[in-house]
Amino acid sequence: MKQIYSLSIITLLIFISSCKKDNSIGADILPGDDLLNVRFSDTFTLNSKTLADTFLRSDKLAKNYLGVINDGLFGFQKASIAMELDKPNTVYDDTLMTTFTVDSVVLFLKYNSIYGDTTVPQSFDVSTISNKINETQPYFSNSSLFPGTGVIGSLSNYLYTPTTNPVHTSRTDSVGTTGILRVRLNSSLGTSILSLGQNVLRDSSLFKNAFPGILIENATNSGKSMAEIDISSAYSSIAIFYKDKYAVAKDMRLYTSLLKNNSGSITTRVNGINLFSNTLPSGIQNVVNSGFISDSINYILGQGGTTVKLSLPTLTNLGRVAVNKAVISLTQIAQNSQSEYITPYYLALLKRNSSGNLDVLSTGDGVGILDTTGTDGFGNRIARYNFNITKYVQAISVGNETNTDLYIATYRSGGTDGTINVLNSILSNGSVVNVGYAPYRVIVAGANYSDPRYKMKLNLTYTLIE
Repeated sequence: MKQIYSLSIITLLIFISSCKKDNSIGADILPGDDLLNVRFSDTFTLNSKTLADTFLRSDKLAKNYLGVINDGLFGFQKASIAMELDKPNTVYDDTLMTTFTVDSVVLFLKYNSIYGDTTVPQSFDVSTISNKINETQPYFSNSSLFPGTGVIGSLSNYLYTPTTNPVHTSRTDSVGTTGILRVRLNSSLGTSILSLGQNVLRDSSLFKNAFPGILIENATNSGKSMAEIDISSAYSSIAIFYKDKYAVAKDMRLYTSLLKNNSGSITTRVNGINLFSNTLPSGIQNVVNSGFISDSINYILGQGGTTVKLSLPTLTNLGRVAVNKAVISLTQIAQNSQSEYITPYYLALLKRNSSGNLDVLSTGDGVGILDTTGTDGFGNRIARYNFNITKYVQAISVGNETNTDLYIATYRSGGTDGTINVLNSILSNGSVVNVGYAPYRVIVAGANYSDPRYKMKLNLTYTLIE
């Protein structure tokens, strides 16, 4: 099933932070007598079904994930990055460049955060790609257009931990206590780039045709973590270290970051594509493949792993009512091996738009905020999420919305404080692609869960209109 996630920044921010009262029918505008007709129900039919996801749009992200997670609960998860690089920052005349002697070539990738177990090392390969990335074309996380065509550098047994020693990103600049992934590349790459000549090196289009880009991926499929790579950082680049004919040390940079003109305005976007692959364990596969309409346990996994489909078939039986409050509640089923993987602070509730893609509810509902937390007997955090869908249910009751299936996916928050991250936007239209791309995972009690205290349900308060 093709899943394309598209989410408006404005819609999300309004939903989460606005305090403006709704103008739709509700308890706040009802006459006192009508409050006698208030009803509450948590018995409306709710079906929840875990589905195997496949892919999502993952190009032009400011942040990309890199690494492998092998998890006994959710199986195998791999994130790789195919990226183009822009022309060098400094280009000399051909007569000078023919005298340059390449000392080394290094790929630097800055990372901001790590998800998973940082004590397990990983190994990475960097390869060239032969197909040019088209900046006007959408790409998806299952793309097979960018296989590695030859390894140009490797890094073995790397731990995602910020370094305490300076990392020299250029002759004059170094980064101290921060996360910098540093991969030594073949010096021949630098020689071949310099040999392209001044005309090619001074023109972005010609340079990208001659050097389409690179692929970086986990080389062994072993690991238990992913890093969030910041390719918009000025530290993310390929540096060619060389000496001129006078033996003076210099460097030339190929940036993965935003391209800016002299005034500082962004003129185009250096493109990267996050590539995901998943192998679900047999337990989840059995749930996905079961013939049950509703599951007792639901699995939510980002990066094309799993989503959860919800259906509320009896909502159309409400009749003429004023919906005071409608909340779908989810409760995590904690596992004693989950401590390495932080429970997401947000989940997204989506439905298909007219194009068949998944989008936030048109009413503005749709972000499930981590509402409360507790712990189980092992000391693990139990997360509870509430989706306030009052506007959506009211719109169904008056015929302004169609009662169709809804879908739950992971949503990328800004960090442990739960703030919204709006950096991962497609610059051409401002759409956020935060939905689904993070490696977050959570197991929740389904609508068919045996314990009524934890089962997924719709809590509905409404007023009969006579």
